[in-house]
Amino acid sequence: MTELASALTEEQSTLVLLGPFAEKESLPGHGAMGEIPVGVLRSGGEYRLIACESLRAGAPLFWVDGETTDVPSRYSVQVDEGVHLDLPEGVGQEEIMDVYFWRFMNHSCSPNTRIVGRQVLAVTDIGAGEEITFHYATTEFALAEPFDCRCGSQNCAGRIAGFSAASDVERARLRPWLARHLLTSRL
Repeated sequence: MTELASALTEEQSTLVLLGPFAEKESLPGHGAMGEIPVGVLRSGGEYRLIACESLRAGAPLFWVDGETTDVPSRYSVQVDEGVHLDLPEGVGQEEIMDVYFWRFMNHSCSPNTRIVGRQVLAVTDIGAGEEITFHYATTEFALAEPFDCRCGSQNCAGRIAGFSAASDVERARLRPWLARHLLTSRL
């Protein structure tokens, strides 16, 4: 936690940090991973997932868990062809922070994680306090709510609508991070 505190800027130090900083071995799907090295940060009315400690490329961060559905939503994550994980009905804010914190993982066109099955893995070294991001088009065939990206990356694709809407050049660039169900999809 000291590493996280020293990584936060003066502006961030006035923000409220929430969520899974302690051991969460009893969380569904987290098994022996023990401590989950991420937390939810609220800034300017927006939430984002951040690293609470430095993480090495290849490190497993956490598992994505939720209710399976065949209907994508703004917050669901596609984990297989026609299978999405979403928040169960009636879940309160505290449970979202403690169990479904993955829901605050934002998009970046230059992500630092990828989702393999239901596990989130670091694809780059991630510093304490750094936002945890993934590229939505690496799991989503078609987004329920496409959006204009504002990630600021030099690789920014502009409009994010899912893998099916990505250009051939963007699909080739995303290939190393693609979920298995997109690697086998026919476009």
